Amino acid sequence: MQTEYRYITESLAINDYGSGDRELVSVNDGPGELDELFQRVGFYSASHDFRELCGFIRRFPKIGPYNALLLHIQRPGCTFVATAKEWKTDFNRTVKPGARPLVILRPFGPVNFVFDLQDTDGPDPFPEDLLEPFKIHDRSREAECRYALDRLLNAVPADGIAFYPSDFSTAAAGYIETAGIGSWQKFRGHQLKVHYNHVVSRNLPPVEMFASVLHELGHLYCGHLGTVDKRAWPDRKHITDAGIKEFEAECVSWIVCSRMGIDSESEKYLADYLDQNSRIPDISLEVILKAAGMIETRIKKGIPVPKSMKIS
Repeated sequence: MQTEYRYITESLAINDYGSGDRELVSVNDGPGELDELFQRVGFYSASHDFRELCGFIRRFPKIGPYNALLLHIQRPGCTFVATAKEWKTDFNRTVKPGARPLVILRPFGPVNFVFDLQDTDGPDPFPEDLLEPFKIHDRSREAECRYALDRLLNAVPADGIAFYPSDFSTAAAGYIETAGIGSWQKFRGHQLKVHYNHVVSRNLPPVEMFASVLHELGHLYCGHLGTVDKRAWPDRKHITDAGIKEFEAECVSWIVCSRMGIDSESEKYLADYLDQNSRIPDISLEVILKAAGMIETRIKKGIPVPKSMKIS
């Protein structure tokens, strides 16, 4: 395991891949370093291992999904992490002598070193709500879904996506497709190119609409429709297995929803699949986590409009 861990951290330091707070993807369309390693040694391919990883990622909503994976690789039992400075200033705790740091990626720099709660000492009780962020809350989260959906739909035009509410029945959630050549839309005072049309039923309840939008964006950011810029997300149109594509998109939707404390149909889909199958499909875990991180970034921060998207 030590050799594998060193391989992971060295590869990440060299290639400087992104996390939920930093959107960078490999410029090629083949498997990334983590996917290659997982395929060689079988990491997370068993359903029970994948289920445990998903639960772990859910418990770290303040850390990008990709960074949560890195934490799980290094210490599956960690509960809450922060830098030594954050432990001191935010929680009045100090790092124990000899404690081993955990490596995560940071925006605009190679890595951050963080420490788990069990590697710190302090006089004050640690807030329980930080250890169990979704222990008590309204599982429907309708107001939060509306807010997050509004933020998301005000960001994705920068990715070349045009959003169209439609009068589908509630049985038809929506779809995303490649737009016609020459399509454009007005956004933030600019005329922008439209590469993808995203149609969703306006008749869906807020939670279902939000989860449906996440699912379709999961297809897009996982590269199932190709890409207009490989620096943004990969081109994986070569994947023809519909089961793989659906599993990846459902994972993206579930990760984002679950880290916001929202129950969605994706959770039932994944639970049923993992209950009925001993192994997961031949997915790209790297791509899934980066796609989920991209969506979280668009909800939390938005993104600038690339020059390549502007017509005027």
